[in-house]
Amino acid sequence: MDTKICVTEIEDMMRYIEEISARLGQPITASDYYIEDLGCPHAKPKNLPKGYAAVYMFAYNGEWLKIGKANAKSKARYTSHHYGFNAKSTLSKSLAADSTMSQYGICRDNSREWVEKNTYRINILIKTELGKAATELVEAVMHYKFRPRYEGAI
Repeated sequence: MDTKICVTEIEDMMRYIEEISARLGQPITASDYYIEDLGCPHAKPKNLPKGYAAVYMFAYNGEWLKIGKANAKSKARYTSHHYGFNAKSTLSKSLAADSTMSQYGICRDNSREWVEKNTYRINILIKTELGKAATELVEAVMHYKFRPRYEGAI
């Protein structure tokens, strides 16, 4: 996946969210968030920055795989859950269970390494002072636009 295309698409969607949120009377402005491009390969984040919630996005081979959110009290959801099998729903579990991904040899033992080496990750960090609804709006718009493979409930 082309880095410029990924980031440009996310920036475009965030400008759209700025317009929507302003029209709704609860503006999310460019100073209320920032986009963190971890690239591919990437190292899993060490911390969720203080005062921020996040929408995180994983892509592989031109397809968005997982888009999720973590509030300020969900450090593990943001930093580590999707790289392993210890949480209820993780990217690693989804990949290992997907027969179409078996050609890559993904399994419980190598899923963390595979995710770090092969997926592209972008984080949108949103000031917590905007409230939970702001993070949920960003996540919902990203789900609607990008239709990630492992979000069966959308």
